[in-house]
Parts: sequence; C-alpha cells; structure tokens
Amino acid sequence: LIFIYILVHLHWSCTADICQEDDDCKNQDVYDKTVTAIPEKLKDGADEIFFVNSQIPVIPKGVLSKNPQIKKIEFLGTSTHSVEVGAFEGLPDITIIEISITNVTSLPVGVFKDLNNLLKLILKNNKIHSLENGLFDDLKKLEELHLHMNEISTIEEGTFDNLEKLLTLHLAKNNLSSVSTSLFSNLKSLNIFRLYENQLTALPDGIFDNLPDLEEIALQQLQPDLFVETLKITELSLSHNNLTHLPTGVFSPLKKLKKLDLSSNQFSIISADFFEGLEKLTDLNLQNNSIESLKQEDFKKLKSLSTLKLGNNELQNLPGDVFDSLPKLSKLYLNENPWKCDCNLLPFYEWMKNNKGKIKSKPPEVCELPKDLLNQLIISLTEEQLICLTTSPTTTPLLTIGVKHDDPKSILCASVKARTSDLSNKVVYTVNVKNVPNYF
Repeated sequence: LIFIYILVHLHWSCTADICQEDDDCKNQDVYDKTVTAIPEKLKDGADEIFFVNSQIPVIPKGVLSKNPQIKKIEFLGTSTHSVEVGAFEGLPDITIIEISITNVTSLPVGVFKDLNNLLKLILKNNKIHSLENGLFDDLKKLEELHLHMNEISTIEEGTFDNLEKLLTLHLAKNNLSSVSTSLFSNLKSLNIFRLYENQLTALPDGIFDNLPDLEEIALQQLQPDLFVETLKITELSLSHNNLTHLPTGVFSPLKKLKKLDLSSNQFSIISADFFEGLEKLTDLNLQNNSIESLKQEDFKKLKSLSTLKLGNNELQNLPGDVFDSLPKLSKLYLNENPWKCDCNLLPFYEWMKNNKGKIKSKPPEVCELPKDLLNQLIISLTEEQLICLTTSPTTTPLLTIGVKHDDPKSILCASVKARTSDLSNKVVYTVNVKNVPNYF
C-alpha cells in the first residue's frame, strides 16, 4: 500500500467533493489562500465548507456556531497550528470533519465535544505527536478515523474505548514503537485496520482477538500466530517493509483471504509454504521485490488465483510450465524484469505466445539482454532470435579419437576443444586435424 499526498494550490484535483461548476456549488462555500480568518457568517444555503491553503493559524472556539446547517467542513493545506476546545460547537448536524496537511501538533480533549452525529474524522498528514484519553469520547457514531502520516508516538490507554461503531482505523506512517492489546479491544465493529510504516518491532499476542469483524489489515511485522483469531479477514497488505521470508503457515488461519499484498519487500524466493491454507486467494501482489526464480510448485496451493503481479523483480527467465498449477489465472503482470532473451527463454516464450490474453502488463515485457535485443518486445521476437551464443573456447587435450593398436601409422591423435554453454546441454567440438594423415 503507497499513499502520496501532494499539496496543490486549490486541492480541487485531489478532492472530488469540491464542485467546479457554479450550478453545482449552491451548497458549497470554498475559501482560498487569500482568506486569513474564518468568516462569522458563511454563504446562505451552504452546508459544505472548504478552506484550501487559507492563512488561518487558529480555529477558535465557537467560530462556526452561527452556521448550524454545516454538515461537512475541511481544512486542507491551511496554515493552522492550533484547534481550540469548542471549535466545532453549535454544529449538531455535522457528519464529516477534515483537517489535513497543516501544522497542528496536538488536539485538546473536548475539541470534538457534542459532535454526536460525526461519522468521518480525517486528521492526516499533520504533525500530531500524541493522542490523549478522552479525545474521541463524544464521537459515539464515528465510523472512520484517519490519523495516518502524522508523528504520533504515544496513544494513551482508553483513547479508542468509546468508538464502538468504528469501521476504519488508519494509523499508518507514524512513530509508534509499541501498542498494547487493550488499546484496540473495544473496537468490536472494526473492519479495516492499518498500522504499517511505524516503528513497531513486534505486536502483542492476541492484538486482534477481540476484533471479530476485522476484514482488512495493513501491517509491517509478522509473527507465526498473528492471525489465529482473525478468521474473517478477506484482504491483507504487508507491503513496503523489509520482509525476506514468511513464517511457515502464517496465513493458514485466514481461510477467507482473497487479496494478499506482499509488494515492495525484499523477497528473493517464494515457497508454496508461504501460501498454506489460502485456497480462496484470488489476488496476489509480489511486485517490487527481488525474486530471481520461480517454479510451478511455488503456486500449487493457489487454485483460485486469478490475478498475479510479478512486475519489477529480478526475473531473467521462467520455466514454460511455471503457471500450469494456476487453472484460473486470467491477469498476469511481468513487466520491469531484466529478461534475458536467449535460447533458455524459448519454453516460456512459447507460453507467452499461447497466453497473450492473460498478460496485462503495461508497459509490456521487453528484453534487457543480450544488448542487440535491448528493449525489444519479447512477444514480437521470433524463435530464430532466441539463441545462445557460445564464448571463446579454451584448448585442452580431452580426447583421442581413432586408435588402431596394430598399425602405428593409423594412430589418429587429435587435439579437441570442447565448450558447453552455460545453460544448454550442447557440446561443440572443434577438432585440430593438423596431425591427421592424408589417408584418414
């Protein structure tokens, strides 16, 4: 999973919620970088308010209370560094608040008081360093909480205890070095949990035991018994870490898993043991690793797999039967590998020609070696172009050919040069016949 957030001048290209035609904007009020304070009275009829790159250092107490119709408010790329307690008071119908790409470092307990109908709170890409117990206590109906891309290193016990309706919790890309099992134990409705790219070296045993509805996890660490109680997970992301191997059977409890993302790690080999128990897996992402070789046995347990992504690895060649154990494979991505287009690629080249419809790579697969085929589309080559060139031979007397013991004149000694290509079984003999008699 890669999330890139770019600060843009109006943020319109990044936020589809902000309409661009006047006829469609009757319920919206948008303020740009020329605004230095929140107006006391907003546009009549506007219930969605956007401050984009505005120069608003503080969101003060009660500043919006004369606009009780507001249902949604967003501060995007503003100069805000502080949000006062009571900043959102008097907004009984508000359902969405976003404060993103700002200089906010902390949020006081009480800042979200009485927001009984808030469903979505986005606080991403700020400079928040800690979360206090009680901060979210009034958000009884909250379904989504996005806290990723901050500097959070501390979360007090009990911080999430009142969020019993929460479906999504996004804590990725922070500075957490440890979390407790009890920190998330009250999130009985949680479906999606993202915790990757923190400073965690281990997760406590049973961290997911009290999350019966969890379906998608994005983590960065693996332990052999990590998923024992998380039987409902259908999507799992472990991308962007430094994983080089997986504990045997680590996914075996995940009988319902359909999508597994192992991209952007350091795998050089994979094994069928990695995928034990994943009979229902349909989508496997292995892009951006260091995989050098594959064999048919690696995928033998993935009978339901339909999408396989292998782009940007170190593959130079593959066996012609490597995907024969995947009867449902329909989407295959193999681009950005250093393909060596010689005679050893012939079996897989034939497979590619016969399965063009399954290969979905963009850009398509091209040769890296030999140099005279650099950047040539593999699928456009002919068999005659896939050849193995031999290297200069070394002369070694290996063999005496033609010996007739009863006639010394017929003893035929020949110096034989032998060479064997790296991967083929062909032996090329060059015979030095200078000592062979004319009558031979």
